[in-house]
Amino acid sequence: MFRKQKTLIIDHNSERNNRIKNYLDQDHFICYQAKTLDEFNSLYTNNNYDCIILEDVFPGINTNKFLVKNRRNSQAITIVVSDMLNEAYLEDLLDAGADDYIVVPFSLTSLLRKIQDVYKMGVLRPRKIYRFKDIILDDTAKTVSLNDHSVTLTKNEFKLLKMLMSHPYQPYTSTKIFEGIWGDSVYADDQSVMNLVSSLIIKLNRTGSHEEYIRRFGANSYKMAI
Repeated sequence: MFRKQKTLIIDHNSERNNRIKNYLDQDHFICYQAKTLDEFNSLYTNNNYDCIILEDVFPGINTNKFLVKNRRNSQAITIVVSDMLNEAYLEDLLDAGADDYIVVPFSLTSLLRKIQDVYKMGVLRPRKIYRFKDIILDDTAKTVSLNDHSVTLTKNEFKLLKMLMSHPYQPYTSTKIFEGIWGDSVYADDQSVMNLVSSLIIKLNRTGSHEEYIRRFGANSYKMAI
């Protein structure tokens, strides 16, 4: 990292917040500290950051909702600090939009290494995000959020949604979808495509705030509902 990284540390544990700031200030970071909800609201609103370090139990913040909204509006590297060892819980943080997490207790060198690893990955593989209505598909993190909630999709549902969102005005035939999902149109099966599309539509409609996201086009084609 060559330029100073503008970093917001959101942690109500004053001692830990200060330790992180003092350590990162020695490297390529300019750190701002939020230890209360008022400080968070003042610093986060209408400001952009290169990096956010977020305590997962910060008073007044719903961590998962924050991660979803932050991913919608920001390209900041986001590391969550947690004392939870539950693997499913930590995976949910990643699904919601965190780039990585670090579990308490941790060394400051480990925290810096995680930030640097995410940064390098972003430089080598820039984040690619698709948006349609209130859907946000992050192709780098492989996450989907909808109406400010994370949505769990199967691998094939994710591939289908990415295909449709990448060209929202273009209808895709069942054969083209089958080829894109399963890799060989020789064995194209309309019923498998219909089942996959229906499953995806159900999940989107269950969480979304719009009446329609995907529509049938003609006899056997599908596209985003513009």
